[in-house]
Amino acid sequence: MTNLTGNVTGLASMNLSRRRLLQSAAAAGLVSVLPLRAAAQGTPEGTLVFGNAEPPTSNYWDPAAGFGLVDEQVASLVHDSLLSFGEKGEITPGLATTWAIKDDRTVALTLREGVTFHDGTPLTAEDVKATIDRLGEGKLAQSMVAVPGISVTILSPSEIEVVSPEPFGVVLNALAFIKVLPKANIDNPDSFKTGAMGTGPYRFVSYSGNDVKLEANENWWGGTPKIKSVVFRYIEDAEARINALLTGQVDILTRVNAEFLSRVEGNADFNVNNQSPPSQIVGLMQHNGPLGDVKLRQAVAYAVDREAIAASVMRGLNPVNYSALPTTSAFYEPLEPKFEHNPEKARELIAQSSYPDGVTLRMATTTLVPNQLEIDQIIAASLQQVGITVELERLEVGAYRSSYNTYDMTLDTLAVFNNDPDFVLGTYIGAAGEAVFHLKDETYEKLHAAQRAAPAESRAEAVKAAAQYLWENQITFFLTDEIWYSIVNKRVKDYVRAPLVGENLVPRATRT
Repeated sequence: MTNLTGNVTGLASMNLSRRRLLQSAAAAGLVSVLPLRAAAQGTPEGTLVFGNAEPPTSNYWDPAAGFGLVDEQVASLVHDSLLSFGEKGEITPGLATTWAIKDDRTVALTLREGVTFHDGTPLTAEDVKATIDRLGEGKLAQSMVAVPGISVTILSPSEIEVVSPEPFGVVLNALAFIKVLPKANIDNPDSFKTGAMGTGPYRFVSYSGNDVKLEANENWWGGTPKIKSVVFRYIEDAEARINALLTGQVDILTRVNAEFLSRVEGNADFNVNNQSPPSQIVGLMQHNGPLGDVKLRQAVAYAVDREAIAASVMRGLNPVNYSALPTTSAFYEPLEPKFEHNPEKARELIAQSSYPDGVTLRMATTTLVPNQLEIDQIIAASLQQVGITVELERLEVGAYRSSYNTYDMTLDTLAVFNNDPDFVLGTYIGAAGEAVFHLKDETYEKLHAAQRAAPAESRAEAVKAAAQYLWENQITFFLTDEIWYSIVNKRVKDYVRAPLVGENLVPRATRT
C-alpha cells in the first residue's frame, strides 16, 4: 500500500493563475492529467452474478450511510467519485480530470464535462459541493473519512476547491472514495429509499428477494461496460453458496473460506483471486455495557487463543495481527503487549475489573465472517473457562445488521475502504464510533486527528501512536486478518480487483 498524498508549501501564496497553478503543481508531481478511459467496443452482453454471504445493510441506497460489503459493491458501480483507484491502488482520474494540492488544507480540481446522472440530469459543481459539505457536518456513518467542516468552494462550473479547516494529509484517498450524489437526492433523503442514483458505469434496477440488479450505463463517460447486467445475490447457507458456484448459478463467490478453496482445487473451470483490502476480523465490543471496562476487554484478549483459531479453523489463510491495523495495511508493525493466550492473566484482569466475580456477556453469531459459527463457539468456550459467561444467540445476517450493537460483542470485519489506514482508524471516532461501538474517546480522537494531519515524513509515527492506543486498550477484540479470496468461474474474462471493498473494475470484464 502506498501513501499517495503529499503536502506542498508555498503554492498557496504564489498568486498564480489557474493554468500556472496546475503547471507548477505538475512540476512538483502533484497533479494527474490522464486521458479518458478507452471506451469498450460493442454492445454489453450477458449477466455477471456474485454470490455473497450477506445482503445489503438496508434498503436505503445512500452510500454515505452504510459500510457493508454489498452496499459498497453496489455503490462502486452505480456512483463515481472525484478521483478513483486503479488495480494496484493508485489514484487515477474520476469525475475530476486534474487535481493539484495547493497547501495542506486545499485541493483544486477540474470537473469532467458532459457527465450525466442515470436519469439524464447533468452533473454540476453544486452536486459535488452538496456531497462533500454534508460529510463535513459529521452526522453520517462515512463522515469519518473526512475532516469535520470540510467543504467545497465553487470557482466556476468546472473548477472547485476542496477546503479543510485543518491539515488533511490523506485528502486524495478520501476524494477517491466519496461517492458523488445528486444534490436533489441529498435535499430529499426519502429518494434513497427508492434506489441508488449516480453517474457510474451501472445503473440501479431493483432489489428484489435476495438479488440486487444493476444494468450497464451505455452513456458512461468511461466507456460502455462489456457486461450488460450485474447481480449481487445473497445466499446465507454456506453449502448452498458453494453449490451455486459449482453448478453455474453464480459466477463469483466473495470472501470464501479455506474449505471453499479446497472444493475447487485442481478444477480447471475456476480461478482464485486474492486481491484483498486490508481487513481484520474483530469482535465489536460495545462500550455502554460491561465491556466499557478496559480490564475486562484485555481479559477477553488474553482468554482467546487467536493463534490456534488462525491455524486450525482458518487453516493458516488469515494471519494473526498484533495491532489495531491489518498486517497488509500501510504502516503496520507488531505492537506490545502481544496479548498472547494466557487464561491465568485473563483471570487476574477480571479480578481487577469492575466485575471481579465474573460477568455475563450477550454475543450474537451469524454467517457473516467465514467459519463464524465455529469461531464464535470457541470464543464463548474460552471466555467461559476464565469466568465470563456468554449467552450466544444466532441471527440471520440481515437481522444481525440491524441489531449487532445491542449485543455486548459480535464478530464482524473492519476493512480499509480508501486504501489508507486512516479509514479503519476513523471507525472509532465520531458518528461511526458511537454507532458501531457506543464509543466516544477524546484521547483517541486527538491521536486520530494527529495522524490525519501529519506530513509524510512523520505520518508513520503518528499512525503508530493511534494504533498503539487502540491496541493497548483493546478498544475492540482484534482476532486475525481476513484475506478476501474470491473464486471466479473461468467464463468470466479479464476480471481484476483493486485492493478495495467494492468492484469498481468490473466494467473491464466480459462473460462468455
